[in-house]
Amino acid sequence: VQVFSAPYGADTPTACCFSYSRKIPRQFIVDYFETSSLCSQPGVIFLTKRNRQICADSKETWVQEYITDLELNA
Repeated sequence: VQVFSAPYGADTPTACCFSYSRKIPRQFIVDYFETSSLCSQPGVIFLTKRNRQICADSKETWVQEYITDLELNA
């Protein structure tokens, strides 16, 4: 279950992660953004092809790999 403090589409995303998702297949991810520095738990929010938002721990290796791949293919 993912919990956010703001909807996707805000000019300045301020969503916070309160739990982290397990690894999901890379082909489902289309974009990402980092959570606000005001959040109690740092994280990355991946956006899926179905417009779902998935919280992930920015320290996890798979998360870093997905971010790198998204940046290279932007």
